[in-house]
Amino acid sequence: MSYNRPIQVFTELNNKDPLRIGVGKAETFKINEISEPNISSANYFDRQINVTGIGELTLPPDRFSITIKCKSCKDNVQDAKNSITRRVDYIVQALKNSSLKPEDYRIFQHTSHFDGMATVDSEVEAHFTDIGKCQNVSNLLAEKLGPSVSITLPHCYHSRGSLDKLRKQTGMLAIHNARQKALEMARVLHHSVGSALQVHELESQETQGTARDAEDESDLSTSIQQKIADATVVLKSKVSVCFQLATAKPKNN
Repeated sequence: MSYNRPIQVFTELNNKDPLRIGVGKAETFKINEISEPNISSANYFDRQINVTGIGELTLPPDRFSITIKCKSCKDNVQDAKNSITRRVDYIVQALKNSSLKPEDYRIFQHTSHFDGMATVDSEVEAHFTDIGKCQNVSNLLAEKLGPSVSITLPHCYHSRGSLDKLRKQTGMLAIHNARQKALEMARVLHHSVGSALQVHELESQETQGTARDAEDESDLSTSIQQKIADATVVLKSKVSVCFQLATAKPKNN
């Protein structure tokens, strides 16, 4: 006589051992535990965003120097020196009136004899921080002393340390622009930007002056404006920055 035999299922749970399930007493098998990540325990800053930023700054020259030359030829040395001294004194007074200090100018003098004549050559090298004052002094001396003096066009250059300072500022600007880009991108995705994890400088460029054609380069009468442009430095930095990225917290009403 046939009949349905009841089936008994036994389970045993142990925190240390894998889950065991037995069917009756004759058959047993094992099911391995599958560990799943706990989403609630995920790091708040597991996600990241990588962006690039570019910084570019321009530094015109901030120092300008001119050389004022004068010459005197006399029968004796003392007369030549006296003539030069009067002109040099006038030049120095003009420099002082333009707020130049003694450390801002230097005086060179050379005495020689040729064909029984005493010749005294003098040079005054003056350094300015303002191109306007530099031009005013040049024009004043050329007007008052006439052909007895010759004045060079300004030599344009940068003060010590100014370029190093600008290089640092350019790098900081590139990082700032990278963060601004990351903030805009994260806002679209409803995320917030955390601290920077990595910063790499991808490119650094430094160029001086503007491109000039062959005709301009052959022109010896370079203007003061062109001299300033030729001495102007453009610095460019490109960086790659990796920021932490997190879900933006909702604002409380």
